[in-house]
Amino acid sequence: MYVGRDPLTKKKIYVYEQAATLAEAEKARTKLLHHVDAQHHPKTQVTMAFLLDRWLGVAGLDETSYERAEGIIRNYLKPIFGDMKAGKLTAEMLELFYARLRRCREQCDGRRNGKTDPKTQKKHVCKKLEANSIRKIHFALRPALDRGLRWGYVSTNVAALDNWDTISPLRLSAEGRSDPAADESP
Repeated sequence: MYVGRDPLTKKKIYVYEQAATLAEAEKARTKLLHHVDAQHHPKTQVTMAFLLDRWLGVAGLDETSYERAEGIIRNYLKPIFGDMKAGKLTAEMLELFYARLRRCREQCDGRRNGKTDPKTQKKHVCKKLEANSIRKIHFALRPALDRGLRWGYVSTNVAALDNWDTISPLRLSAEGRSDPAADESP
């Protein structure tokens, strides 16, 4: 069953389930339809660009914070998620987005690495976006989705569901040093 396109890769997304009999196939189809309806069809047809702009208008940020949030939205969030219906955004999409930024801030996925850009005539070198910058993107997106949840535009704040360990794998110990063993249980 077709459920839409991935905003990062632009590939079609399908969900599948197999059944041995026609009756089981009908049950599986009904279950998939309910899953698609619950996960991907918001109450309204609000886009992420609309939601982010609306949140920015009421966020109550000081001038510097407003400019920083507006730049994050303009440079990172709207190009990827702007035209997407807010209710279709998933935690998986966010984690994949953050992973791509960790590989290349321009999200080329290595396809342009070493190749010359025809516009600038410069060779592209992949430069990762640091965890702190990705965290700033996350902390611009999460309150916007919180507000969208309160306003009824989305049924879940998927930014609150994502696995923060995929964004920032190292935790700071009490002394302030990076300590990868801090997550290990004794």
